[in-house]
Amino acid sequence: MKKFFIQSFIVSVALLLGTVVVAQDTIPVAQGLGTLETAIAENGGDKVYKLAAGDWYGLQSIVEVSDSTLGGAGMTLTIVGEETDGLPATIQVGVDGEGAVFPVLFQTFNNLTLKNLFLSAQDFSGVQGPGVISINDSVRLIIDNCVIDPSGINYTFAGGDPADGSKLYLTNSQIYRNGHMQGPNDGGWMQAMQWDTLWVENNTFVSSGQDFIGTPFHSVPHNNFIWINHNTFLWHDVWIKKSYNDQNFYFTNNLMQDISIYSQLYAWGQFFPDYKQGNTMLSLTCIDTLETYRDSVSVIYEPLPSIRNMFWQYNLQWNTPQLLTIPQHGADSGFTPVYCIPMLWDDDVPLSYTAGVEVVSPADSSRENRILADKVNWPNMKYNNNWYDLGDPAWTDPMIEQINDSMAANILSWWGDIIWDEAGVTFDGTPSYNWNVDDWAGTDPSEFPLVWPRFDGTYANATMKTASIEGLPLGDLNWWPTDMARWEAEKDQIEAHILALNESQYQLATSTQDVQSGVLKAYPNPVTDILLIQSETELKDIKIYDITGKLIEDINMDYSLTKRVDISSYKDGVYILKAESIDGESLITKIVKAH
Repeated sequence: MKKFFIQSFIVSVALLLGTVVVAQDTIPVAQGLGTLETAIAENGGDKVYKLAAGDWYGLQSIVEVSDSTLGGAGMTLTIVGEETDGLPATIQVGVDGEGAVFPVLFQTFNNLTLKNLFLSAQDFSGVQGPGVISINDSVRLIIDNCVIDPSGINYTFAGGDPADGSKLYLTNSQIYRNGHMQGPNDGGWMQAMQWDTLWVENNTFVSSGQDFIGTPFHSVPHNNFIWINHNTFLWHDVWIKKSYNDQNFYFTNNLMQDISIYSQLYAWGQFFPDYKQGNTMLSLTCIDTLETYRDSVSVIYEPLPSIRNMFWQYNLQWNTPQLLTIPQHGADSGFTPVYCIPMLWDDDVPLSYTAGVEVVSPADSSRENRILADKVNWPNMKYNNNWYDLGDPAWTDPMIEQINDSMAANILSWWGDIIWDEAGVTFDGTPSYNWNVDDWAGTDPSEFPLVWPRFDGTYANATMKTASIEGLPLGDLNWWPTDMARWEAEKDQIEAHILALNESQYQLATSTQDVQSGVLKAYPNPVTDILLIQSETELKDIKIYDITGKLIEDINMDYSLTKRVDISSYKDGVYILKAESIDGESLITKIVKAH
């Protein structure tokens, strides 16, 4: 049963993420105020709305994605920006008749796909709106290669009970400035709901608010499948995952810097469900046993051994010296001790997380630690190959270090004023660590956004560059194009390796030399019969392999740049295309053959 689930899930995700939803018509949209909403109203759903790179599309109303606005039951909305290395097509929030910023850009009742876009929840006067997308029904969201900045003072994505069972596939995107950054309860990246599927891969999150995955507070319903792989996180307020009751959770190859910047009081543990089970301190790995029934009298937990999967592997949590001044300041000043939340309270947690305050058997007092150590009752819950001590990432962008300093000062003043009542300390609520490149560059809000790119996620730490489960860099691989190409070439095998709960490092077959500077494109993808292959350099030949490495076809390109290939006789599945250029360079890409 499990094997079928894993294989079918890989195929379904490959089909979803390999291409934008195929539609019959492409509708070019002219830039301007209200032009996007007008085009959708005139043409309806099941179309691809194409926006030009660098053009501005201001909203005069919230874009409602529903049967009534799209012209038919179950119709979908797909908005695709032109591919570019510069500023993408910009969709910017508007204001109502009284000048108030719209609460969201999109209100979804039907499926929505967004690709190659810059989305901004900030109006021309510089006022930030509450959020980006509200989810009002069980829908599918596909967001790929988008930049969202700012993401809203309350949430990026929000949905209540009607949205339960929704699916979100977020890939290759950058999401900045979620929450007002004035305290630990400043809004979360994702508002409370239960998800069927969360697929979050190769994204960068900067200043992402309180809760990354926030579900209704410790409620009985659960998230079915969560995949968080190769993401970069900087400056997150409290939780990565507040939910305790997820059926399948995979958290791998992520780079986290200054996660849980608002250190915790020991007494706060009493508000969480496993506190009475002996867990006196909070971890980022919230995995307590699942409640299957609750009423006013009794609570029934899932039967043991647990059938749930939890795979937390090959992640780095780097807390900067600036952040660690917070628990140290509390200890040195005689205030109530605080601690930084680690991935798991085990013997690997640095003493600096508590500023040396004695903790009685932290590993023994952690229920998560006891669950993960019990391979009999919880055989599918695995936590290994995680680090705190790989050293400073040595970020390329010097602004990151400046924010580290201002962030620490900001949080210390919050603690000194709000919790410690420290003499002479006043917290004015200034979000001094907020990543806002336009403000720092002195750009007028009416010209927003002017600074591009928004962020540089590269780093120099050599150990981190080979620390992932595939021996590739930790974090968002989009900052490492050659490594990203190697990962793409074997993505399906890597996914299968992780889903099978393999803790050992996966050995990549594709070498660095196989993915140099040339570009090999193949489309449509997925493809049914005729595949068009294009290259920026003249090609000698192209070899097509199936997923097992078997050579299926060897095509003589005769030093041409394009080729049409009939693959209608191929079996459905994943294929690897490997080409040799006139210069002897190897180029590689992946396609999905499907009816």
